[in-house]
Amino acid sequence: MENKVEQRHEGKLVGGITGRGFLPGRSGNVNGRPKTNTGLVNAIRAKVAELAPDGRTIAQHIAAMLVDESLRGRHRVAAASVILDRLEGRPAQQLDLNNITQDLASRSEDELRFHLANDCWPADASGAQEAQS
Repeated sequence: MENKVEQRHEGKLVGGITGRGFLPGRSGNVNGRPKTNTGLVNAIRAKVAELAPDGRTIAQHIAAMLVDESLRGRHRVAAASVILDRLEGRPAQQLDLNNITQDLASRSEDELRFHLANDCWPADASGAQEAQS
């Protein structure tokens, strides 16, 4: 019984018992998960690479249909968007990440409790009540 108590207070060994296990700050899988294609993706790639009777690949036919749709079809904007996304890449999304920490630090305990209970700030709630009157 005394051994177990002593072991608990000693702290953990870096790398486990052998010293060769997981070490802090080191990834166990440096290269990440291997990139593998599923059976469906492989089947689609093979089909698109096939030649049609006119000598063009299926991929070339799909590209031509997409361009025709973007010029004359009912879904011109969607087709043009797909083409541009493939050629130019999708536009970078801008996210507005406000620093809420400063706002929360300036609030009183009562305001924070009110917000947790009502999902709005007291000033917002009083403005909503005045608008309903």
